[in-house]
Amino acid sequence: MKKILIWAAVITLFFITTFIGTGIVNEEKLKSDYYVLIADIGELFKDHAQKEDYFYNRSYSRSEEIAQLLEGRVTDKGFHLIVQSIFDEFNELYVYKPQYQEYISDTRNFSQKQKETNYYDTVRDTILNPALGLIPFEALKITKDKNRVVITGQDVLVVFYDNREKFVEYHRYARFGFPPSDYISFSLAFIYDNGIYLLDDFIINPQAM
Repeated sequence: MKKILIWAAVITLFFITTFIGTGIVNEEKLKSDYYVLIADIGELFKDHAQKEDYFYNRSYSRSEEIAQLLEGRVTDKGFHLIVQSIFDEFNELYVYKPQYQEYISDTRNFSQKQKETNYYDTVRDTILNPALGLIPFEALKITKDKNRVVITGQDVLVVFYDNREKFVEYHRYARFGFPPSDYISFSLAFIYDNGIYLLDDFIINPQAM
């Protein structure tokens, strides 16, 4: 009788881990982890400071600081992909990559009224694109293969503001070069580990404006 009970328990556990554990996505948890991740990544391009000719993030300029921010959000691979997409190393500091350097330098050139760059053009095709945090989760496609879950957005419409608004030029998005709306395509791959969805890979591919 004991052997029958033991085998029944083993079969039940196998069924749970094989068919339930690998076949079902906890969409509420995935949704929460996705939006928190995007918000945390956005912190990496703020609080600008300058050392010599380079701009960097005053709060997150060292590997351990960035790792602490993204702890429990990314795999090792995901961590390095994020860092490499935003920063270069300079004298033990992580400084912004050239495209971000150019944007910050341009905004601080007060002698030039017409700026050559704007915020949205700078971040549009990157993981820093604020549109990623504005897209309704229901508009995204979720696919799963074992413990790997991929969130995909294909030509998803993102509306930033109504162009017919009064004083639209003062809208917080319009002031930073955002169009009224845009389409974006992207995919983010997560690894499910101990109840958490960890970013492992990403591709950001907005459509032509």
